[in-house]
Amino acid sequence: MTTAAPEGMLTPRRVLAARWATAVWTTAYLPMSREEVEAHLVELLDGIVDELAAGDAADGATDGAIEGATDGATSAGAGLIAAHATGQLSLPRTAEVLGAGLPRLPELAGRPGIADAVISALGRLAGGYADALRRRTFEQQEDVKQALERVLRLSEVRFREVFTASAVGIAISDLDGTMVRANRAFAEILGYSEADLVRRDLLALFVRGAGDQLRVAYQDVVNGKIDRFRLQRPMLRKDGDEAWVILAVSALRDEHGAITHQLTMVEDITDLHLLQERLNSQALHDVLTGLPNRQSFALRVESTLGQLDPATVVTLLQLDLDGFSVINDGFGHEVGDRLLQLVAQRLQLVFAEEHALIARIASDEFAVLVENSPATPDVATLAARINQELSEPAYLSPHESAPRFRGDPDDEIGLALTASIGVVQRLAGAIAHTELLRQADATLRRAKSNGHRQWALFDAPQDARDRERYATVAGMPGALENGQFRLEYQPLVRLADRQVVGVEALICWDHPEHGTLGHDQVIDLAGHTGVVLPIGAWLLGTACAEAMRWPAGQAGAPPVLSINLATAQANDPDLIATVNGVLGSVGLPPDRLQLGLPVRALLCEEGDAEDNLQVLADMGVRTSIHGFGGGHGGLVFLEDLPVRGVRIAGWLAQRLAQRPDSVSARALTDLMSLVHTFEVTVTVAGLVSESCADWWHKAGADVACGDWFAPPGPPEAITELLGH
Repeated sequence: MTTAAPEGMLTPRRVLAARWATAVWTTAYLPMSREEVEAHLVELLDGIVDELAAGDAADGATDGAIEGATDGATSAGAGLIAAHATGQLSLPRTAEVLGAGLPRLPELAGRPGIADAVISALGRLAGGYADALRRRTFEQQEDVKQALERVLRLSEVRFREVFTASAVGIAISDLDGTMVRANRAFAEILGYSEADLVRRDLLALFVRGAGDQLRVAYQDVVNGKIDRFRLQRPMLRKDGDEAWVILAVSALRDEHGAITHQLTMVEDITDLHLLQERLNSQALHDVLTGLPNRQSFALRVESTLGQLDPATVVTLLQLDLDGFSVINDGFGHEVGDRLLQLVAQRLQLVFAEEHALIARIASDEFAVLVENSPATPDVATLAARINQELSEPAYLSPHESAPRFRGDPDDEIGLALTASIGVVQRLAGAIAHTELLRQADATLRRAKSNGHRQWALFDAPQDARDRERYATVAGMPGALENGQFRLEYQPLVRLADRQVVGVEALICWDHPEHGTLGHDQVIDLAGHTGVVLPIGAWLLGTACAEAMRWPAGQAGAPPVLSINLATAQANDPDLIATVNGVLGSVGLPPDRLQLGLPVRALLCEEGDAEDNLQVLADMGVRTSIHGFGGGHGGLVFLEDLPVRGVRIAGWLAQRLAQRPDSVSARALTDLMSLVHTFEVTVTVAGLVSESCADWWHKAGADVACGDWFAPPGPPEAITELLGH
C-alpha cells in the first residue's frame, strides 16, 4: 500500500503523477484545476502501482470493467474518462509517461518481468479507457437522439441546427438502409462529402463481413424486435483505410409511433483502437524480437493441442543460449539484443518448412512447437540444425554496434552462439499444455547439466526421479524449521595408535516419506538451493555446542570437531561472521574446530573460498581441503594456503581399496609422501576392515574413519566412547 511521505516531500510516485498530469493537461478540456487533476491521477497511479507491486494483476479482457472493475489499471483507464481526458492524445501520452516511469519506481524497479507486467497493465488501462469511453459515447448518443426527436417534433429548422452542429456522426437512412441524410461529422469520419453519402447503402460502408452481421441487427430494429443496439465496428473510409467507430443504432418514429427511419450515430475511436491493439500485442509479444512471449506461447500451445487431431505428434523444443551473459558483459546489451534478434530470425529459417510456432519465453530462452508431418526431421536432426544455424558467426566491427552475417574488414569480430535444448514429443491428445511445457523445461535443465551445446529427449522415468528429488528439496526449509534434521557423530582415528583425535559431525534428515537421509544425500540436495546456508549454519552451531560437552578422551584433550563445508558455504561471503558468531556464543576455542573446504570451491576463480580459508586460519580455526584427488591445483593450494589437512576424495579411496596393487595405488603412496612434505595430515574415510586400515596406514594416511572403528551415532554415543 501507499506509504505517506513527510509533508512537502515529493515521492517518486508523486513526481510520476505530476508528469502524467502535465502530459494530459493540454490534450482535452478538463473541468478541474491543475492541482485537482494531479490529485486525481495520484489516486489512479496508486491503484496501478499497488497492483503491480502485489504481482496479482488480473489478465485478460476488461469487459464490464468500469462498473465492476477489480484491478487498478482498468479502473485507471475509466478514471481518465471520468476526468474528461478524452482528447486524441490523452491515452497515447498516458501510455508514454507510465510506460517509461512505472518500471523506474523504487517499489517496482528490478522486479523480474516488470517490463512485461507494465505493458500488460497499460493494455488493461487502454481497455478500461475504451470501455468507459464507449459507455460515455452511448450516453452522449442517446442524449443527441432524444434532442433530435424533440426538435423534430417542433420544427425542421431547429432539427437541422442540431443535426448539423452535432460533434457526433449522424446518418438517417430509410427502412431499407439507404441514407437520406448524413451530417458533417459523419462525412468527415469517412472522408466523404455530405452529398456523396446521400442515397448510398449505409451497410456498404462497413468492412466486408461486418456489414452482413449488422444487416440482421438493423432489420430487427426496423421490425420492432429491439429498440436499439450498440456495437464497435470498423467502417471503410473513402481512401480505403479502416475507421473504427462506436456505433449506436435506433429507430425514428412519427407522431403516431410508427417507425419511419433508422438513426445511426458513430464516434471515431480509430486512434484508441490502434493504441489498444498495439498495447495488447505488446502484452503478448516480445518487444525485441516480435515473437510471442511466454504468456502468449502458453495460450497458443493450449489452443493448438485442443484443435489438432489427438493422434497428431507434436514436438516442443526449449532452448537456452549457452553463456549468453558473456556477450552482454563483453560487448554490452545493445549487441546482445541484436544477437537475440538474429537468433529469432535464424530459428525462423530452421523451421521455415515446418508448421511451427516460435517464441521467446525468457531473456535468453526460446521455445518452438512443431506440428509434426511426415517430412518433419527426427529430433536429433532438428537439434543439430538449430546449433548449426546459430553457430554461423555474426560479424561485429569495433566501430559498429550491430553485428552482420558476413564481414570483410580484418578488424571484425565474429560472434557465434550455441544452445542447450530440451525436447519433448507427445501425441496432441495425450497431454495437457501445462504438462508439456513443464516437461520441456525439466528436460532442458537436464540437457544443461551435461554441458554446453547438448540436447536431451524427455525421459519419463528420469523425470519422475527428478520431480521426487525437487519435491524433497522444496521441503527442506520446512524440515529445518520443524526439527526434522539431527546430527550424528563419527570418530576420527589416528591410524598409528588407534586413538580418537577428532569427531566428524554429520547431518541426517528423518524424512516423513523417504525415511532417514544421510549426510552426503542431504548436502547434495541442499546444494540445489540457498537452503544449504541455513542448514550449514544450524549444523555448525549445533555441533559446536555439543562439542563443548565432550570429555578429554584418550588423548588427554577434547577431540577436534571436524565439519566439511559445502561449496556454497565455502564461497559464502558471510562465512567468517557465521563462524565467529557461533564460536563466541558457545565458547568453543577456535583450535578445536576444523573446517574442510572442497577443492572444487577453491578451484573456482569466482567466490570467496580462498579468502575465507585464509581468514579462518588467521582466526586459529584448523583448515583442511576435502575432495582431494592429487591434481596439480590441489598441490598448489597446499603450497600457497595455510592448510593443515587433506581428505582423500571418496571416489578415489573406494577405487584404490578395490585395487590395492594397482599402479594408481603406488602413485597414491608417492602422492602422500609429497603431501607430507607440506606437514599436512592425510585423512581417509570409509574404512570397513582391519586389513583396509593397515593398508592405508602403510600407504601414508594419518587419520581415518569408517564403520570398522565406529559407525556414525548420536551425541551420547560419542560422549560414552570418549569417556572410556
